Amino acid sequence: MAKQTFTTGQVLTAAQMTSLQQTAMLGGSASAKTASYTLVAADAGTAISMSNASATTITVNTALFAAGDTVQITNLGAGVCTITAGTATVNTSASLALAQYESGTLNFTSTSAAIFIKGAGASAGASGLTLISNTAFTTVSSVSLSANTFSSTYTNYKLIVDITAFSATGTFGARLRTGSTDTSTNYQNARLLGNGSAASSDIPAATSYSLGSVDSNTNYISEITLFKPNVAIKKWMIAKYFAYNGTWDTAQIGARLDSATQFDSITFLNSSGTITGRVYVYGYAI
Repeated sequence: MAKQTFTTGQVLTAAQMTSLQQTAMLGGSASAKTASYTLVAADAGTAISMSNASATTITVNTALFAAGDTVQITNLGAGVCTITAGTATVNTSASLALAQYESGTLNFTSTSAAIFIKGAGASAGASGLTLISNTAFTTVSSVSLSANTFSSTYTNYKLIVDITAFSATGTFGARLRTGSTDTSTNYQNARLLGNGSAASSDIPAATSYSLGSVDSNTNYISEITLFKPNVAIKKWMIAKYFAYNGTWDTAQIGARLDSATQFDSITFLNSSGTITGRVYVYGYAI
């Protein structure tokens, strides 16, 4: 049960006794969340679950909890849930990011500091791909994935981009993003067309990763691998795409962004009109 103050002679109900027993067994009153959440004082002694297909955060602020308070956190969703220090200090010997079905406990050592102890669950660094987010969008000029899509939890990322409709002819591309800002300079792209008869040369100072030319009748799908987007080194990308507008168009792309920024997200956009589709993001470590 949530932390509370009892008075002398107070009679507890059966429900209160059951909740106390649950807390003593390291459980606590359950609180289900479906969006990023900031802890409040009433969360002391409770168990919080997060369920969202996209990345979320749980923020920890100061002056809400006392030394000895605990909060259990479990991520049930496919999107990574990251424990984030707001005004409080959060220390850990493990990752603050919880993949699906991972859990951990915040143990407060003072009113302004906590230790996050990560419990059992699927290892984020295990072999194979882990779905981080699944984002659908309809008739938008661009789509930016949630902040913290890319983090230190994974080294590299695979993205599947499925565009079902373009409203206008244009050049489809992607820009790495940090916070709420896209980077739109210093991309370099090289592309080999599917028929092998033509290739574009290295293009310096482009405004995005180039992912193909499209028109309003195009259906499009691409598979993209991003190498170390959250690491402070230059960023590399390889991709292949298939597009159909009455005839097939396919290409392989290699690209680099000359920036050592630690990026946490990505934006997809067409140079003209709107796009409709879905983006899947998977993380993996090597």
